[in-house]
Amino acid sequence: MRRTASVAERRGWERLPISIPFFVRGSKANGEEFLEFATALNLSAGGLLLATRRYLDPGTQITLEIPVALLNKAQLPRSVSLLHATVLRCTPDRQYFLLGLQFEEPLLSQQTGLEAGRFRSTGKESSSK
Repeated sequence: MRRTASVAERRGWERLPISIPFFVRGSKANGEEFLEFATALNLSAGGLLLATRRYLDPGTQITLEIPVALLNKAQLPRSVSLLHATVLRCTPDRQYFLLGLQFEEPLLSQQTGLEAGRFRSTGKESSSK
């Protein structure tokens, strides 16, 4: 039980148990690129737990793409459908590998930056009046 408490304390964001399909893109050690379909098992602003059929070494950098319909994809900001992550761990589990991933940039900071930009521009407009 003590181990669980210490792991929880290290996490900066709460994990949500949610199943989301992803396309995983990356490069093998020999430079050959791969594309894999995988499923997220839980998600937080800082990373996710991904079930995949491919073993990936810790430290591997990958790109995650949420499969969305073309019509909807045209309306989404690029940051919503394309995420960059690093493999922290890869654990075998039956016929899958569970990848612990950390996002290159936390999801909330992207949104916070956008909100901060809106507030700044609003502030400038009201100060110029």
